[in-house]
Amino acid sequence: MPHTCRTFLRTSFAHVAVVSALAILALAASLASSQAQTINEILNRKKIVIGVLVDLPPFGMMNSEQKPEGLDIELAVLLAKNLGVEAEIVPVATANRIPYLQSKRIDILVASLGITPDRAKQVMFTIPYVSVDVVIAAGKNVKLSTIDDLKTVSIAVARGSSQEGYVTSIAPKDAKIMRFDGDAPATQAFIAGQAQALSNNSIMIASIKKANPALEIENKITLRRQANAIAVRLDAFELHQWINTFIYQMKMTGELEALHLKWIGASSVADLPVF
Repeated sequence: MPHTCRTFLRTSFAHVAVVSALAILALAASLASSQAQTINEILNRKKIVIGVLVDLPPFGMMNSEQKPEGLDIELAVLLAKNLGVEAEIVPVATANRIPYLQSKRIDILVASLGITPDRAKQVMFTIPYVSVDVVIAAGKNVKLSTIDDLKTVSIAVARGSSQEGYVTSIAPKDAKIMRFDGDAPATQAFIAGQAQALSNNSIMIASIKKANPALEIENKITLRRQANAIAVRLDAFELHQWINTFIYQMKMTGELEALHLKWIGASSVADLPVF
């Protein structure tokens, strides 16, 4: 075989070897980056990063010392304590809470996230820890008895919330739906009279009614009963199983019911679905 041909073959084989090695390294890196989140990963880090809402009392809010508190926050802290790690609480917004989880900026969501089939394509839900009625509320003098009335009655909703999805799916095409970046601005728009109605869970509506008696707020339409759950990434099977066990234990010991009574004044534990 001519010398030039042998040289060419050696060079070609070397090139193929290098390319193959790089491909294997790239595949290994890809597999490493896509590995499922594990319990050991969090235990070794000694910290779990938890996304919460802080504009949805009594589930999440800022207290007088500008620290997060509420049912969701207390549940998040108890979860970390039972896991044996520190809880890093990260405030999120209604619209960005799922993207925060998907992009790994947080480990889990304890953020009043209602269980829906569409969301289950993006996150993995645990068994629920609370259930609420999603309602449409308005002042006593506002004529609002059917969804068709939203043709003439403006309604405020938080963008990315389950209530936005419920209202949008059943409202007439010409409904006056006003979307805001969070529960707080949607609530403020309603209180200020920019919107005639507000959709949210009945527990939050009750707290708004108590704080604003002059508005004479009534629950006009109940959209549906909703179960809220903790959410993890779609590949976090170990963490999902552990949190299910944690919630189950909280139910069996009465601790979950105590949280409900403390923050809501009533308990929905007996009504929680299991799946």
